[in-house]
Amino acid sequence: MDLRTRLILSLSPLVIALVLFGVLAIVTQQRVAQAIKKVDQVANDLVEVAQSESLILLEQYHVSEIIAGRQSDRTILETQRAMVRSFLEESMPQEGGSFVEIELAARFNVMVSQHDAALAVLDRGNREQAKAMISTADYHRNVRAIHSLVVGAQREYEVQYLQAIDALERIVNEGFWYAAFAVALATVLAITMAVTLNWQVAKYVDRLTTDAEYFAQTETHGQLSPIGSIKQLQRLRDAFQRLLEANQQRQHQLATALQAQQAQLARERELQATIRALSLPVTALGPHTLFLPLVGHLDAERSKQLEQTLLQAIQQRRARAVVIDVNGMATFDELIMQTLIRVGQGARLLGAKVTLVGVRADLALQLAQLPSGLFQYARDIPAALHINT
Repeated sequence: MDLRTRLILSLSPLVIALVLFGVLAIVTQQRVAQAIKKVDQVANDLVEVAQSESLILLEQYHVSEIIAGRQSDRTILETQRAMVRSFLEESMPQEGGSFVEIELAARFNVMVSQHDAALAVLDRGNREQAKAMISTADYHRNVRAIHSLVVGAQREYEVQYLQAIDALERIVNEGFWYAAFAVALATVLAITMAVTLNWQVAKYVDRLTTDAEYFAQTETHGQLSPIGSIKQLQRLRDAFQRLLEANQQRQHQLATALQAQQAQLARERELQATIRALSLPVTALGPHTLFLPLVGHLDAERSKQLEQTLLQAIQQRRARAVVIDVNGMATFDELIMQTLIRVGQGARLLGAKVTLVGVRADLALQLAQLPSGLFQYARDIPAALHINT
């Protein structure tokens, strides 16, 4: 399976959790909206019941004030009655209303009839009888009945209100815990799958690393360890295997080329040794006289070879005189000066005198810096031989 597919699968629980979370959020929102609507409805019912009692009691208050003579304007009473009837009609549901609304409307109509009868007696001038009519047992029984209805309805609506609040809290809590459970479960699954995938990848990568280190240290050829079903790791393993085989082939080619180079280098070293020997030819000009022509440029290696070759020749041939021709020198620097000084001092210690011949005009001033008495100078070889005889 492709590594990207595995990664997507390891993250799929989180995606599913997000989808479930969204669905739960929508469902919970709808349920919460319905619960809030129910709470509002019960609260409105509770308020309306309390308002209905207040409006009915206002009816009783206005009638009592008119009969007692403290109020004479009856338009307020008519307005109050119209307000109560309108309120009762609006608060009563379309299906006919509950027992409380119907009973309140009936009790209010009874109160209105009692008030109208008392007001009619008052209009005929009998105030005391009117007062007595709103003080009878039936009148107060009707008032107490209205109050009892309102109190009972308030208690019932309070219970419904608390139940609606509890339902709302339960819906919110259920939505929260369902969402938390879904997210937690999805997170655990995603982490488990991610850890498993990471462990698998790390295991196979460790195998490849171990094989690569082994083959790098031993420089041997072999097969890499098998890899699981992850395509990217299989491609990586195959690429490493091809690289290992190509590296082994290149190593073989390099070894062959190195052997050829080493053989060629050995031949070149032999050739260079031969050239260096030929570039410093020490020849005999007589039984005890050696001749050495210097040609080209003396570097550090040739200077060292010059010293060893000439001093060994002096010792082996028991020479007493050495003639060095410097006419073929291309340059004359401090290194050559020091080399000539060491050669002259070494030859003197071995009992031989060194004569320099072939001094050009451009070399004369430089050779004048050599220590006096260390060398003899001659124009050419015959003159040098004449000096040393």
